[in-house]
Amino acid sequence: MGDPNLVASYLSQVEAACTSLDATSFMRKVALPLQAYTALQEVLQATSLDHACAHLNLAPGNAAQSKRLYAMVRELLSYMQSYPPPYASQALPGAYDAWVKVYTSANAVFTLPDTVWMIPVFKYISKQLVSLAIRTDRASPNRLYTKTIDAAGRLSKSAGMAANDRTAAPAQQTKRIAVLTLANASFRAYFCLNNTRLCETVLGSVNNALLMNRRNAEESEKGEEPYTLAERVTYHYYLGKIRLFQHRVQLAAYHLRWAFDHCTTAHPHNKRTILIPLVAVHAVLGRYASSALLTLFDLESVYGDLLRYLKSGHAYKVMQELDQHRDWFRSRGLYMLLREKLVLSLWRNLFQRCIRYQTHHATSNPNGPPTLQIANLVRPAQLAWNDTTLAKDDVECMVANLVEQGWMKAYILHSKGVVVLQRGPHKGFPPIADVYFS
Repeated sequence: MGDPNLVASYLSQVEAACTSLDATSFMRKVALPLQAYTALQEVLQATSLDHACAHLNLAPGNAAQSKRLYAMVRELLSYMQSYPPPYASQALPGAYDAWVKVYTSANAVFTLPDTVWMIPVFKYISKQLVSLAIRTDRASPNRLYTKTIDAAGRLSKSAGMAANDRTAAPAQQTKRIAVLTLANASFRAYFCLNNTRLCETVLGSVNNALLMNRRNAEESEKGEEPYTLAERVTYHYYLGKIRLFQHRVQLAAYHLRWAFDHCTTAHPHNKRTILIPLVAVHAVLGRYASSALLTLFDLESVYGDLLRYLKSGHAYKVMQELDQHRDWFRSRGLYMLLREKLVLSLWRNLFQRCIRYQTHHATSNPNGPPTLQIANLVRPAQLAWNDTTLAKDDVECMVANLVEQGWMKAYILHSKGVVVLQRGPHKGFPPIADVYFS
């Protein structure tokens, strides 16, 4: 049996932290390291919580806050009695439901006025709620993810509540300072559920908070500056993936690139996680990651050949690469996006390669507009797609499709079976990124 005075000492320190509104000290008592947690748990299991908490007086002078803090601390001790720390790798049956009580009581404190001081503690409890929910659901044999659904809903509401703090003060002095942590935690849950549609509600809350931040801090350009770099990187990563799944590739590229550039090299795993969808969205936009970058982050085996074949318009090989790594791409939500978006890129790159070859061997007037004989495109198309059934009509149809969608600046002279391309440095093939406007 452990030291019987351990609980009294613990509660004395909690009381001192709450009385002085010292979030740092309070956080140390809520997020105990494993050894201290285990020692306290051993004593708590032989202790009556009613007796231990009988004389606990938290936040004296503020009856509402004191009452709700008492409920929160008691639920925390109740959790400690029966379950491992919320950050432990194992998730025992009932642990999530017990932590929900901790979260609910903490949220009740958070909703009160003048509780900005305890935001670090509430952020910790919120992040652990999602982590515990996901671990519990993954350990469940039915994999219904009911706990994750529950956690996502709770965090979404809390993010909305934090964002609605209209206090005319810088974000650090308001509950808006918690909004990115709460939003990121809910995004994590929604992505685990493969339900990014519900992320839009959370994004609305974040945008409201950022707007209020800009109004109340002249030095804030985007309203994001008060938040930690880690919070901002995580937010841009999730926002980039949300826009990617919506096929808004330019926005996706912007947010993912921001996240990648600002993620420190001290976290190579996180940089690799961001780079995976970033390489995909850049490929859609006609920007191809270097072999050195792919090798650095151990992605050459997946992306290397795919990008090389894509640049040359070798469609059949690209599709082979996609299918070879189908499960890998599919688990990251990238397979169908690449299958759909790269088809036009492949035809465009093939035709561009043909015009470059023709220009290199040209004997005609160099001042005239570049032209391509449609009949001369059939064989390269058959080779690129490994499909001998492709005919002149198929190729002409693809040219017309590319022209209509802006992938080629050209027109078809049907009487002569010729594609007449726009003069200029791009020879009728504008950068793919220019085709996407959102």
